[in-house]
Amino acid sequence: MPQLEQIAMHVKELGFTVYEAKTYVSLLQNSPVTRYELSKNSGVPRSAIYSVIKQLENLGAVNALYSHPEKYIPLPPEQLFKLLENRLKERIGKAMEGLKGIESNLMADHLWNIVGYQNMIHKAREIIQNSQKEIYLSAWRREIDHFKDDLRNARSRGVKITIFAFTEIDCKADYLFTYNLPEEELAKFWAHKIILVADKKELLMGEADEKLPKKTAWTTNKAIVDIATNHLILDITLSGLRLNLDVNEAVKNMMNRGSDRLDEMLQEKYPSNQLINLQELGGELDKINNNGNEK
Repeated sequence: MPQLEQIAMHVKELGFTVYEAKTYVSLLQNSPVTRYELSKNSGVPRSAIYSVIKQLENLGAVNALYSHPEKYIPLPPEQLFKLLENRLKERIGKAMEGLKGIESNLMADHLWNIVGYQNMIHKAREIIQNSQKEIYLSAWRREIDHFKDDLRNARSRGVKITIFAFTEIDCKADYLFTYNLPEEELAKFWAHKIILVADKKELLMGEADEKLPKKTAWTTNKAIVDIATNHLILDITLSGLRLNLDVNEAVKNMMNRGSDRLDEMLQEKYPSNQLINLQELGGELDKINNNGNEK
C-alpha cells in the first residue's frame, strides 16, 4: 500500500483527484477487477468508488468489460500520457486563442520572480532551449548538471556558449572558465548562485537554493540584462588575471556594440592612458599571460 500511495501522488499531479489516482494505479497493479475488489485494493471507500470509476471512464482512463459482475481495466500508461498531452495542448490552444482578444498593459520587461528551486531549473532549461545565438552562464556544478543536455543540444544547433564557474564542472562550452574549486567546500561559506543570459535579451539571476523557496529574477529588461552580462565579464576577466588565461576573445564577444564607441570617447578624453580603453586592456592581458607562460 505505501508504494501505491507514493505512485498515486505522482499521478495526482497530472490533474487527477487522490481517489482517481489511487484507483488508476490499483488497476494497473491488479485487473480486471470488480468495483468491490477495486475499493478493497485501492483503499478508496465503497461509497465513492462508483463515482470515481465513472469519472475515469469519462476521461478515457478506464474501460468496463462486458461481464457480470462488471469488471474494469486501465488504459496503458503510454496511451494515457498521450491522451492527457493531446487534451492539454487543445486546452492551451483554446486559452491562447481566447486571450489574444484581450488587451493587456503588462510590461514585457518587468522583473518577474521565479519561486522555488525546481521552478528555477525549469525556467533555466526553457531559456536555454529557446536560445538562438548566445548563452552566458555562471553557475555551480549542481545546477549545470541539470542543464547539461540542453546546453549540448544548444551547441549542436549553433548557439555559442560561454560558462564561468568557481566549482569543478563537467560540461563542454565554446568558452569555459572555472577555478575548479571543490563544490562541497565552497558551499560551507558561499551560497549557490546563477546568472543565465540568452541572446543578450533574457536573464535569469539569483540564489539557487534546493531547500528553501528562494526567489530568482527573470527579465527581458535590457538595462538589467546588460548589468548582469557586465558582471559576468568582470568575473571572467578576473579569472584571466588570476589564472593566466586568455579571456580576450570571449570577453569581446560578450561586449555590446557600443563598447567601440565608448573606447573612442575614452581615448579622446584620456589620450595618455593606455589602459583606459578595452582594446588596450586586452593587449595588456595578453602581455601578462605571455609573461606568465614564459616564466
